[in-house]
Amino acid sequence: MDRHASKPYSTPFIHQTVKTALITTVALALLLPGGLAAADSSHTTVSVPMVTEAQGQAAVAPDPSKAKITEDQAVAKLRELFPVLKDATVSNVRFGGDGSLPASGNQMMWNISWSYEIGNSGYGFSSQVDAITGDLINTYLPFPFLKEDAYYPPKLTRDEALGQAQKFIAKAAPSLGTGDIQLQDNESMNGAGSSLFGAVQYNFSFKLLKNGLPTASDRLWVTVDGNGNVTQFNKPSPGLTYPSAKPAVSMESAQKKYTDSFALGLYYIPVYKDGIVERWVLGWRPQEQSLYSIDAQTGKRTDNEGTEVSSLPVTYEAVPQTKDRFQAISTGKGLTAAEAAKLVQQVMSIPAGRKLNDQMQGNVYPNTKQKVWRLSWRENSSALMAGFTPTSYAEVDAVTGQIYQFQLEQFTGNTNVKPQPAPAGGKKLSQAEAKQQAITLVNRLYDQASSVLKLEEHGGTWGVLPDGKGFRFQFVRYYKNTPLSDSGITLVMDMYGRLESYSAMSRNDLATIKEQPAPAISQNEALKSYKDRYVLKLQYSRIGGMYTNNVYVEPQVKLVYSPLPVNEQDQYSVLDASTGKWVQVNTYYGQNIAASAAVDLKGHPAEKALTELVKYGVLIPDADGKINPDQEITVGDWFNFIAKASNPNYSGYSNATEPKAVAGVSPDNEYYSAVSFAVNYGWISKEAVLQPGNKLSREQLAVLLASFLRYNKISSFLVNDTAVTSLSDNAAIKEKGAVALVVKLGLLQGDNGKFNPQKNVTKADIATVLMKLVELQGRVDMGIGQNIRQN
Repeated sequence: MDRHASKPYSTPFIHQTVKTALITTVALALLLPGGLAAADSSHTTVSVPMVTEAQGQAAVAPDPSKAKITEDQAVAKLRELFPVLKDATVSNVRFGGDGSLPASGNQMMWNISWSYEIGNSGYGFSSQVDAITGDLINTYLPFPFLKEDAYYPPKLTRDEALGQAQKFIAKAAPSLGTGDIQLQDNESMNGAGSSLFGAVQYNFSFKLLKNGLPTASDRLWVTVDGNGNVTQFNKPSPGLTYPSAKPAVSMESAQKKYTDSFALGLYYIPVYKDGIVERWVLGWRPQEQSLYSIDAQTGKRTDNEGTEVSSLPVTYEAVPQTKDRFQAISTGKGLTAAEAAKLVQQVMSIPAGRKLNDQMQGNVYPNTKQKVWRLSWRENSSALMAGFTPTSYAEVDAVTGQIYQFQLEQFTGNTNVKPQPAPAGGKKLSQAEAKQQAITLVNRLYDQASSVLKLEEHGGTWGVLPDGKGFRFQFVRYYKNTPLSDSGITLVMDMYGRLESYSAMSRNDLATIKEQPAPAISQNEALKSYKDRYVLKLQYSRIGGMYTNNVYVEPQVKLVYSPLPVNEQDQYSVLDASTGKWVQVNTYYGQNIAASAAVDLKGHPAEKALTELVKYGVLIPDADGKINPDQEITVGDWFNFIAKASNPNYSGYSNATEPKAVAGVSPDNEYYSAVSFAVNYGWISKEAVLQPGNKLSREQLAVLLASFLRYNKISSFLVNDTAVTSLSDNAAIKEKGAVALVVKLGLLQGDNGKFNPQKNVTKADIATVLMKLVELQGRVDMGIGQNIRQN
């Protein structure tokens, strides 16, 4: 079963997508936290209220008279596909693209906005319909609109829901034949983002086939709830031309090129747990060039921008120390917004006419102790603009003054931006001069740059932007002469050496690195282990359609041979160089984990319940694949489990404000995020004093369950109920009302007439309780795990 997806954690920083040489599906999984690794690597879009061409330029709106599907037909189609829309009102209809930036190649679509009311609450959403084919492109029905519960057990099995999804696709997208879609049989892809508690939903992902071949970035998504209602549909509509499926280069030739050049690198690799680095492993992983596609027409390797990759190997050069280098502020007082802005303006050229008008101090995810200033410089124009106001953006450490982010243009592709004039007396730099400028800048911006960074050299003209518009550089971070696989520093400058974008997002805590001896697994041994994990496949790959290093890359589709994991879930694993074992390095939020990942559940009395908790990421196997179901848990573990079961993204909710102790738990405690989440949702009082590291007893669990269900007052009426007085160890039970409540609800049971109140609770016990809570949904007055957030 799959669950109702929660809204993911989001950041206020809308930034340009910087496509570096490291970005492939696999490399993303190894380099970035969960929310990013899980995302499609095509491009980042932001909604803008204007019609644009693919190049991001203002354009004349497409002509509705050329549409083969009228506005009325599009609305009627949606009402037919979604009968619940009879209660909704069409609030607006617009003809043209979806308003994203960069724009979709398909501008011939109807954008229909819906509104409806439930009680005193108003809701709204939008749908897109292709004006030429009549295909549904996108719609999402918010959960409250369905007015139906779809709790456990659902009316439909997953197989039955798949049948519903396939029938819906046939009606929603008539341009697709039965041979044009291919189900992705991958539990982790089909269930990402779902939670254990809440309405049941089944998520299905289909690859789209063109000329019989899959397209790497084009996937159709359908969500069906447990009652059989389709609640979400998304079909890509890039409006691009697909070349012939006949390759000029044979599979044998491509395979030889791939095999001969496949190489591994030794890195310190972060292992993420709930989006936070839990530990580092010294591991072998593929070098980025090894995973580049091979053009099926030319036989050349191409990067993610569609550019032919230099035959020269990537090298890493030391960063010389310069006279002018970063010095941390040491006053201990912290910076004001004005002081932080001054530091930015000393290094970056803010365009004339832009004034500092947004300044907000906040915490950095996932390090909630780190404070940054988020600063925006905007043009103060009274003219009505169709797009975003031209804005420069920066993030500055509020204590040290180190600059982590700078974007000359926060909204890349904004048509309101005027090119900067050449600086007075400035001259265009050569590639060699730009390299020296980059080294000077990174010394000024990055703490101990010469000691911990190396310049990644790709050879040739990789560092020169198209049409000579500027230069790009990438620096890799090192720890004791071993590179860190957590991305690095990207720096883009214009032809005069002025900084246009700078990103030093890698702020993972290196204190958790435990220096390891020379690897026990040699490179050759590692290569043998990796040999059968990838397979070369012929497919279409869509490139471009996004801004890379401040330059727009035209979208196009190429026929390529791509190295892909045999098992898609292997893309999140690397080989531990010390143990020779595969390590799952990035279990992203809501990822459904295959039950086979846990090796010690088979035959256990609570196997079924434990398996569901593993599937939904509430329980995560350790490095040896073990859950240890009979291990006793702590009070803090309980809060972790119910928080994960309620919202896979729970840890992101405590980062917006200054963290303070809650329920007696300090911000540096490992259970702080879960306890803070529980307090916010009213599952415990903020005045409570918890001992999260203490073992959890059955009686304590009864009390916490009563509080979680918000039945504390009801339980006070049950102190003399026979459910508790009939127990032979009744005298040993202090919290009689809570125990009576959970027994009557079937959450906890007696054993041979005893409740055993002081017996410690195991993971298996909790799995059984949580699944009983899942079954209890819809049968109690309060929504389980969905309680109202407290102010």
